[in-house]
Amino acid sequence: MTNIYQLQTDNQIYEDASLWVTRLDRGLSDEETEALRQWLLLSPKHKECLLEMAKLWDRMDSLSVLSELFDAPAAQPRAAGNKWRSPARAVWAVAASALVLVLAFNVLAPATLLQEPIEQQPLQASSTTSNTLYETGIGAHSTINLPDGTKLLLNTNTQVSVTYSDHERLLVLKKGELLVEVAHDKQRPLRVQVGDRVVEAVGTVFNVYLKEELDFDVIVTEGKVHVKPMTDKNNTIANAIAEPGIIQELEQGEKLSARASKPAAVETIATAVIHDRLSWRDGNLVFRGETLQDALNELSRYTPENFKVVDQRINDVRIAGLYKAGDVEGLLVALKENFNIDSARSSDGVIELSLLQ
Repeated sequence: MTNIYQLQTDNQIYEDASLWVTRLDRGLSDEETEALRQWLLLSPKHKECLLEMAKLWDRMDSLSVLSELFDAPAAQPRAAGNKWRSPARAVWAVAASALVLVLAFNVLAPATLLQEPIEQQPLQASSTTSNTLYETGIGAHSTINLPDGTKLLLNTNTQVSVTYSDHERLLVLKKGELLVEVAHDKQRPLRVQVGDRVVEAVGTVFNVYLKEELDFDVIVTEGKVHVKPMTDKNNTIANAIAEPGIIQELEQGEKLSARASKPAAVETIATAVIHDRLSWRDGNLVFRGETLQDALNELSRYTPENFKVVDQRINDVRIAGLYKAGDVEGLLVALKENFNIDSARSSDGVIELSLLQ
């Protein structure tokens, strides 16, 4: 089979509309405004759902800032019983609002609310060196605002230590995925130790995903970074000085893939691909024709569930579309309805996938 299943269902459209309402409420950047414009152009259903979610949450005032995109109707008082929507849609909308509230908490809450940092001493921009460890659980992602203005976005199951001194801003990515929006400071370069290399940047935005001990990806979305080998991979980040030799420079729109078994490769990737790859920031996963096994591997990062493909006949199934991270049941239903793929739990709790007989 070489089917590609588009996961953009009606429910997904309503989830996306709910997320856009929350973003409108806190204000859109120019990039987000353009992204919303493109989303609205994809289907008339998108505009309809956006207006419906805005009415549900009494957020019609938020849509006034987008009058150049479409004419948003004036806010209307709710009729008794909310008769303007069907009971089925009302039930779904309540579920969607609860989902968005959960996502908003995960995105906006600092990591210290999800899990207490091991080092309680806050970071200081003083003459004394300070160190703090931040981490997120499986399925959670958080935003950390550092005292110098640098912002860290931690994806699911991520652990990073942050050390500040008079001369350096030093991060060690111990596991997981991290997006760094670097505040400019010529006197104190920001470095991220990952695997056996150091990623160094000043005034830039980049994403680092540590897959295995020495396997990681770096994507630059703004500015440039230098990737340097370590003198000693066992050095702590506080003593990390890159050895002389090959320095790989990455600019905006470039990705470095470092693997223990082969030299690191640099490639240019499209803006749309970068956006998809970083869709975890909005609680989403985007697949572009990945195999079922690759999709399951990615999904496994966001849930404690384990999966196993036990029927080789479904190895060639390919998945495309936008998917909610951690929604195991949604994927299992989609696979059953569209590919006749059944799921069952083994005695040890693993979800096994095979063709329906």
